[in-house]
Amino acid sequence: MPPLPPLPPSTPVTSQPVPAPASATPACERCLELAADPRRREPPACLALRNTAPLVSQSAAGVPFSMLTFACRDCGTVWRLYDRANELFVSWVPERPLVR
Repeated sequence: MPPLPPLPPSTPVTSQPVPAPASATPACERCLELAADPRRREPPACLALRNTAPLVSQSAAGVPFSMLTFACRDCGTVWRLYDRANELFVSWVPERPLVR
């Protein structure tokens, strides 16, 4: 059996933010309002649920949480809704920084 060729060198993984594309669509008014008040439970009517089953996991501190993903029908902004166990409020986090 002939020896396998060497693997190409791997590129290092960096944690630098990915810049938004130059043609990014600005966030709509409802998404900007959600960013200003990310603790409310009710999603704006423009958001559509992406997956029906929530992702259930634990934080690094061991706190269980669930996450749902939504996408805005108007501007395309993708939101992640985090709901922690025994917490009154939720957290809406945009997948990428909002473009105004």
